Amino acid sequence: MKNSGFLLLAVLFIGISGCVTEKLPPISSYKLFPDLDEIHPLLIAEQKPANILMLGRIHSMHAFNGTDILYTDAQYGQNSYAYSRWSDSPTTMLLLIFQEALEKSGRYMAVVPYSSQSKSDLLLESTLFDFSHHINDDGTSDGILRMRFDLIDNQTKRVIATWDFVSSVPATQLNAQGAAAALNKAVSILTLDLIEWLR
Repeated sequence: MKNSGFLLLAVLFIGISGCVTEKLPPISSYKLFPDLDEIHPLLIAEQKPANILMLGRIHSMHAFNGTDILYTDAQYGQNSYAYSRWSDSPTTMLLLIFQEALEKSGRYMAVVPYSSQSKSDLLLESTLFDFSHHINDDGTSDGILRMRFDLIDNQTKRVIATWDFVSSVPATQLNAQGAAAALNKAVSILTLDLIEWLR
């Protein structure tokens, strides 16, 4: 009886040590780096910008405030790629991209984040509904980006305009790298369309 207990314990230790020494693949980190070369600042003197735009915090469900790269392969299922991450949360990266792009557009005297102490003429609030890799039944997949924007007059506190955006960009690979490439393209499309909408 003692020998069988010792043997069981030895097998257990060998199994645990095998798990500990198993080499895990390195974690890949991806960032949002959309192509914004098509943004051309205003050059006409009569259109010199006068307004200051403040970007509000991007509202979203908790999953988009983390660094997981999410994928959906079932109607109600949502998972994350095990060894791949965003370099920062989608909400943080998107806010920085929007700020850089809107400043580059030359349509505002300044574009400031929600943490700024400065006064602003306009406030752009946004909600992120989807930012994930959708795998379809036929083996294809898409990077899906869905957001809603509300432009608010800070003097009157009234909503001037509302815009719902959805972009579906085909992914070339059924993995995190394919998801990152498709979502980068979707962000490029959204950012250029956002500048045009705000114009």
